[in-house]
Amino acid sequence: MEIGTLEYDFQDFTQPRKGDEKLAIRFFAKARQDSDETLKQGRPIFVRQEYIQIIIPGDRSSTVVRPVTPQDKGRFEKQYEHWKKTQEEFLMAGVALESWGMMTLEQVEEYRYFGIRTVEQLADLNDAVCQKIMGATSLKQKAGAYLQVLKDEAPMKRVTAELEARDNKIAALEAAIADQAALLAQLQAGAGVKTATSAVKTK
Repeated sequence: MEIGTLEYDFQDFTQPRKGDEKLAIRFFAKARQDSDETLKQGRPIFVRQEYIQIIIPGDRSSTVVRPVTPQDKGRFEKQYEHWKKTQEEFLMAGVALESWGMMTLEQVEEYRYFGIRTVEQLADLNDAVCQKIMGATSLKQKAGAYLQVLKDEAPMKRVTAELEARDNKIAALEAAIADQAALLAQLQAGAGVKTATSAVKTK
């Protein structure tokens, strides 16, 4: 059930809870009529209102849309701050479906409709939800296998990155030493020329 400005229980959404990272969170703003000011001024008065949309990936029936509360700003702080700074509605933590390379643009858009925007969210889809979306079970398996490969490769990539950082540091030190040696050679050569010139003048 989608909830707009209807009555709802704030307490259901005010406390941080396990699994928040799996939710599709969207912050946005739209105009809302201010009934008090409208009554006072005798004409429609609208104000900017911030809203939050919460979707359980794969289950559009669970979508919640309501005005933002202070608790939302704390519970979903990263997403809210990202939206305020960039006005981009979504902050994705994971591999975006469009960058995965295993889905067509049409599929990506279809899954976005269900609040699924990352490979991680796809891999974590409930089996019951998969049955409602054509091809979801196969894609879920591929997503899980892909993430497992990334997980298995992570230690090696970390070691490789550390080795590259070490090599770059050594290369920078060697370059600095070479520069200092060249500068020292120039100074010594200059000193040698001055000494020779002084000797000639003395004779």
